[in-house]
Amino acid sequence: MKEAFDVAVMHDFFVDRLVHTGGISKLTESVVGKAERGGGGIHGIAQQDHGGGNAVNLAHALARLGLRTLLITHADLIHERLLKNPFEGLDAEVRVKSSPPGLTVVLEGEVNLMLRDLGGAEEFGPELLDADDWKALGAAEVVCSVNWAANKKGTRLLAALRTRLGREKSIFIDPADFSDRAREFARLLALVRERRLVDWMSLNEEEALEALKILGARAKGPRDACASLFHLLRIGIDVHTARESFSCDGSKVTTVRTKKVLTHTLTGASDVWDAGSIYGRLKGLTDFDRLRFANTAAELYIAARSSAPPDLVDVLDALR
Repeated sequence: MKEAFDVAVMHDFFVDRLVHTGGISKLTESVVGKAERGGGGIHGIAQQDHGGGNAVNLAHALARLGLRTLLITHADLIHERLLKNPFEGLDAEVRVKSSPPGLTVVLEGEVNLMLRDLGGAEEFGPELLDADDWKALGAAEVVCSVNWAANKKGTRLLAALRTRLGREKSIFIDPADFSDRAREFARLLALVRERRLVDWMSLNEEEALEALKILGARAKGPRDACASLFHLLRIGIDVHTARESFSCDGSKVTTVRTKKVLTHTLTGASDVWDAGSIYGRLKGLTDFDRLRFANTAAELYIAARSSAPPDLVDVLDALR
């Protein structure tokens, strides 16, 4: 076991099939038309399979940036090789709990839609962590718990992390799309306020506005939402959108605009953005430089034809 990690990540692993639709509405018309004619095949739809999930994507992106990374996730024997292959040659350790991966069909177009079977992702509680896991988590500078939305035991996991690791440990959360679990997310936010279960939260625009609504407040837009969430929760808040990224430290909201790039892949872009942001915090960058670094990492990923996140040299070259 490594003596220490820069960052530890939990919990979800999904086997993703990316379907490049050329446009969701166009594919929908084709599907409906084919169904009305009694069914059959729709040809010429580019597809690819790869390992995914917010935790796996985030850990891979962090390791590609050169950070010592621990991933604790779940898989079965059939898919374990698919999970581990991308981490070969990187400064990363992958620990696998025996539980089925989630399965996702991702419809890529002007937006991305995900059809999911959650598998073991919805039952990842603190009881899955052994003594060696807790020792490794305690040695990491930042501990990340992502895709709370998929995990029925996600709040219990966060509570255990805070109790076992102490208030001095930096805990990061990106909850993912919690719209189907709004009531449970309201309870999580209450615990965040009461017990500071996490130190830092990353949200996209829709999630930020919905979280604020759950807290009984409103915002004019993502910048206002970022500031309001900080003052209501008293934790670090990042909000990333297709146009701008925001971070609030209490005294001000830092804003950095994104660049318009040709989009090839959307799935996983938020995870790459989070990785860039985490890298920036670990390296002591200012909020402006951190958001700029995160934006650049995500832009490179979105524009690339490969599914691999950028490495550190790629990002630094793009920033020059």
